[in-house]
Amino acid sequence: MPFRNYSQFDSDTLKKMTAAYDAVVQRTGLQSDNPLTGKLAAKIAALAAEGERDVGKLTEQALLGLK
Repeated sequence: MPFRNYSQFDSDTLKKMTAAYDAVVQRTGLQSDNPLTGKLAAKIAALAAEGERDVGKLTEQALLGLK
């Protein structure tokens, strides 16, 4: 689970963050040993910290952050 150390978020938000993370990984084909996975998790966490909770928006913004 990419967000196990993000205790500042409630369980519902963590589920949405994980769904967005999984969607980006599936769309990009990132492997778990790729250093970009850490950047991806950090980007999604930053978006969630700013208040974003929509999985689709988290996914799209995270994809943009990887470019």
